Amino acid sequence: MKTEKQLNALIYAIEKYPRIGRTKLMKFVFFVDLFKFNQTGETLLEDEYIRLPNGPVPDVGFSYTDNSNAYLNVTWEQVDPERCLYQYTPRKKSDISLFSEDDIKLFDVVIETLNKHNTFIISDLTHKFRLWNDAKNGEIITKEKLRLDDYEYDELESFFYYLHAVKSAKELGELPESVSEDTVPDELLSLQFETMDGQTNEGSYS
Repeated sequence: MKTEKQLNALIYAIEKYPRIGRTKLMKFVFFVDLFKFNQTGETLLEDEYIRLPNGPVPDVGFSYTDNSNAYLNVTWEQVDPERCLYQYTPRKKSDISLFSEDDIKLFDVVIETLNKHNTFIISDLTHKFRLWNDAKNGEIITKEKLRLDDYEYDELESFFYYLHAVKSAKELGELPESVSEDTVPDELLSLQFETMDGQTNEGSYS
């Protein structure tokens, strides 16, 4: 069931965001589980995470996005010595009956946000959490270490729900049309991350 749930979640993400690459797919799995664990005490996609330089990577998700399989057609292009561009085409439709309505809403929020930011900004967010900073490359990040402190969770929530909040406010007529719901300035996020670093150096991460 663990693998089936994750594979269908990956297929759903690709259906919603056809141009999604491998890094963002891995972030999708991670952020879904990070949200669910901090909300319910259990992960949804039930993967085991490995600490790598660009952030936590789901073991099962990584293995199923490397080469074509019964669920995904995978093509890739080497763009430089350290980077490949992956393209995914589902071979089956996602079975959303495996997920609750709240699960699908969370998927959509995570996918929408990943679609609006480059991979560097997304990776930077993962580097602000103790679960990544306290581990060494190649180490397993146990499920229990996904527990964020209040400050970390607030930052996670504000990053992913900003677009949703802007869209809702515009629908209620509380924001002018000139305020875009399609993009969040990367400069604003960089400033937010710098603020997190300042909090980290003075507070609970030290």
